[in-house]
Amino acid sequence: MHINFNGREIELSFGLRTLTEIDKALGFEIEGANLGEGLEMLVPKLQSGNIIGLSKVIKAASSHDKKAPKTYEDLEQVLDSIAENEGFEAFGEQIIEELGKRPMTRNLVPDETKEKEAGQTIQAVKEEG
Repeated sequence: MHINFNGREIELSFGLRTLTEIDKALGFEIEGANLGEGLEMLVPKLQSGNIIGLSKVIKAASSHDKKAPKTYEDLEQVLDSIAENEGFEAFGEQIIEELGKRPMTRNLVPDETKEKEAGQTIQAVKEEG
């Protein structure tokens, strides 16, 4: 999965580093201590197309690239492009699908999404055969 930024395609990575950053960014902070738990909030934010959640995911998932969006202005540019081309909810669903492909993040994906993907896979196999 990729985003476009400054004329470049930047791959979004959902490894352990990204997940840790998302957990902190979307987590709870009480009296200066970050309690994490942001991963539990990730899928609902993606499903609703929450732009703050999306911006934090984009920033964390692209941080491996030196030319990735870093400032609010950079992220606004990426989000404007997403809004114009596919919409926030559709982009959030694409991220959820990507998470469902990875063993480490499958447990975050709702069962109905897994069932939908399984149905699409079965249909594709039937069409090929």
